[in-house]
Amino acid sequence: MNSMKKIVGLVLLMITLQLAFGQKMKPASKAKLNIKGRDISKSDLATLVKIEDTLTLLSEKFSFDSILDKRKKACYAFIPKFVQALKVENSFYYPFDSLENVSRIYPSDSSFRIFTWQLVLPKGQFRYFGFIQMKSSKLKLFPLFDAGDTMTYHSQRVTTNNDWYGALYYNIIEKQVDKQPVYTLFGFEAADVITRRKVVEILTFDKDGKPKFGAPLFHIKKDDNEERYSSYDTLTRFFIEYKYNTSTFLNYDRNLEMIVFDHVAPPTDKAKGATFTYVPDGTYEGFVWQSNRWNWVEKVFTFAINEMDNPPIPQPLFGQPARQPNLEPEKTEPKK
Repeated sequence: MNSMKKIVGLVLLMITLQLAFGQKMKPASKAKLNIKGRDISKSDLATLVKIEDTLTLLSEKFSFDSILDKRKKACYAFIPKFVQALKVENSFYYPFDSLENVSRIYPSDSSFRIFTWQLVLPKGQFRYFGFIQMKSSKLKLFPLFDAGDTMTYHSQRVTTNNDWYGALYYNIIEKQVDKQPVYTLFGFEAADVITRRKVVEILTFDKDGKPKFGAPLFHIKKDDNEERYSSYDTLTRFFIEYKYNTSTFLNYDRNLEMIVFDHVAPPTDKAKGATFTYVPDGTYEGFVWQSNRWNWVEKVFTFAINEMDNPPIPQPLFGQPARQPNLEPEKTEPKK
């Protein structure tokens, strides 16, 4: 019976992650950790392996156990045990890749890593936990305290690790502003029992090396007809909010060199404003990095089907597809 519960739990988790991220989360690759020349002593390695075994059991319990008290106890026991592991010298170079229920992301400069995980609570509530571990032989750690449910204006607020907007991070990219690194984070949040969110926000470190979440680097063109953008020109973080059982995309596309995300819309006119009903309509928006900020792109793809000479791509689910722009005929030199 216990093994059957565990199998069911694993299946449910896989479905949830696929709906959340649009793809399976993959363990961090050891090849990406830049560990060459950084040795962990045999005794420290044995300690880390032993603690990781305990952490794996605890993470499975807070992810899958059907009893709330056991999930909470496992989660609260997981935190100090994890800190104990991170205190081991050069622990930054240990991947913890058996913790499949904990997200781990690294920036391209490998200057830090972020661990995040989720605890499911009753009545559709969720709580997020995490650490930022800086690259150092001795432990330099910033715990992340979830305060997302206390924030009224999520998109216009700059926070610290002490009032973090809780999320499961699944990607990170790095840019430069005034020769300083600026990190763009991509995260998933289960807002409540019927609503899910994807969030993209900025992470920087101040002159004291402390993390700051959010920066006015998302530039949105004002549109009084778009309620979700309100009257703001610039946002510190950007969300899409949608129906709980819907799969959406919000991530960085390296081929296009831009952030691409689903345009979500109400299924009917009556549902307008009820974002917990929103689903992707088959079109995509984006952000492109220009002038040291993320500038909004209203339509990433401008072609559609059901028009003459249009390629066979999916038609938007709602409304009529936009006609392709008329192109001026190519000018040629007259023959002599």
